[in-house]
Amino acid sequence: MKIYLSIIFITITTILFSQKKEYANADLETKLDSLITHTMESEHIVGASYIIVKDGKTLLKKGYGYTTLGKNSKPVDPDSTIFRIGSITKTFTATALLQLKDRNLINLNKDVNQYLKSIKVPSTYDEPITGSHLLTHSAGFDELRGRVIYEKDQQIQLENFLDGKLIRLRKPGTVSAYSTFGIALAGLLVQEISGLTLEEYLKKNIWKPLDMSMTSIELPKNQENNLSIGYEYKNGINVPQPWEWYHTYPASSINSTTADMGKYLQMHLNLGKLNDNRILKTETALSMQTQQLSINKEVFGFAYGFYEKNQFGLKAYNHGGDMLGYSSFMTLVPEINLGIFVVHHHENTNLRNKVISQVLEHFGTENIYNPNPERIRNDVSKFIGNYKWMSNCYTCSNSEQQTTYQLTANDDNTLSGFGRKFYQTEPLLFKSYDGKRIMGFTENENGKIIYMSLGNVNAFEKVK
Repeated sequence: MKIYLSIIFITITTILFSQKKEYANADLETKLDSLITHTMESEHIVGASYIIVKDGKTLLKKGYGYTTLGKNSKPVDPDSTIFRIGSITKTFTATALLQLKDRNLINLNKDVNQYLKSIKVPSTYDEPITGSHLLTHSAGFDELRGRVIYEKDQQIQLENFLDGKLIRLRKPGTVSAYSTFGIALAGLLVQEISGLTLEEYLKKNIWKPLDMSMTSIELPKNQENNLSIGYEYKNGINVPQPWEWYHTYPASSINSTTADMGKYLQMHLNLGKLNDNRILKTETALSMQTQQLSINKEVFGFAYGFYEKNQFGLKAYNHGGDMLGYSSFMTLVPEINLGIFVVHHHENTNLRNKVISQVLEHFGTENIYNPNPERIRNDVSKFIGNYKWMSNCYTCSNSEQQTTYQLTANDDNTLSGFGRKFYQTEPLLFKSYDGKRIMGFTENENGKIIYMSLGNVNAFEKVK
C-alpha cells in the first residue's frame, strides 16, 4: 500500500511539475511575442526569428514578420528562412581550428608560421603568434579597413588579401582586442592545413555531421528563394541592402536558418556532440566555454571563440553578428544547459539584446546590487585620462580622429566614465555601483596604466 501511494504521489508530482514547466514556457513565449512584435513595430523591423534550446530539446522556435517586402513577400519560417549571421561566423572558424587541434594537426601553443604556407606573420616581436592567440583575439593585429566589397568578382583570395596586412601593434597574449584579422588568419590556417576551402571544410566537418543543410558561405542557387533580404530603415522606409562580400570571410560570411543554428547550439551545449555525431573532444568543447584570457579573472574575458558575460546571475558565452541589413546573437549558458539564437533585420539594432535579456531573466535570478559595497580608497589619479577602443585601425590616415572615452576622478576616490560611477576593489580592479560593469586595468613595468577593459570586446588603450 505504501509503495502504491508513493507511486501515486510521484505521478501527481510529475504531472504538476510538467504542467508548471509548460506554463512557464508558455509565459516566456507570451512575453517574447509581446516584446518582439512591439519592438518590430516601433523600430520598423521587417522580419525576425529565434530559437531556444534547453536540456537537449527545442524549447521555443518562432518566426515573425516577412522575409522580404513587396510581391515576393513570405512569412519568416525558422526552419527555412535564411539570414546572414555576420560575425557569429567567427565561432565556426574557431570550432574548425579546434577540430584540427583534436586531430593533432596543429598545436595551439606553437608559432602559426610553422603551419602557414602561402604567407608568414611578421616577426615584429620576439614572441610568436599562436593559434591560442588567434582564438582569444590577443594576437595584437591592427584592424585595417577595406575588407568589404559589393561585387563577387572583386573578392581577393584570403592569403593574397592578408599578405602585408598583418600589422602587429603589441606583444601577443597581452590583452584581448576583438580582431577580424586574427580570425581571418585562423581561417587561412584551416584551409592550408586541411587542403580544403573553408566552406568545403565546414560543410564536411561541421554542417553535414550536424545536419545543417541550410547553412553556407556561398548561397546555393536552389536556396536563393529562402533568403531573407537585408533591410535598413532610412527616411521613413525600409530600404533593401546590397549583398556584402568580405575578403576576410572566415570572420563574417555565413548564411543560416534559425533551425540550423539551434543544432549548432545543441552541439556546443552537449560538449561537441549532437545525436551520435561527435565533432569536438569533450575537453576541447569545454575550452570554448571556459575563460582563456582576461585582463583580470573577474572581468569578462574570452573563451576560445566566444566571449563571456554575466546576466541575471547566469554566466553566458556569447557572440553577436552584424552585417548590412542584419543583426544576430547567440548565447550559451552551460550551467543550465540553455542556448539562444536570435536574428532580425537592421544592423546594430537592439531587438536581439532585448530578446536575450528576456530569456535570461526568465531562467536567472534577480540582480541584487549592494548600495554600500566595501571598497579600497587609494588615490585613483593614475587611472584618469582618455582611452580609445582597441579594435579600431591604428595605422589608418585618420586614426588620430577616433573617438576617445574619458575617466575622471571624484572627491571620494571613485572613477566616473561610460555613464557610470566605479569604486575600487583591488589595485587594478573597479566595479560600478549599479552592478553592471567590472573594469580592469593593466600597467607597464613602470606602474603606468596602458590598457583597460570593461569586459570581452570592450578593450581600451590609454591615450598618452
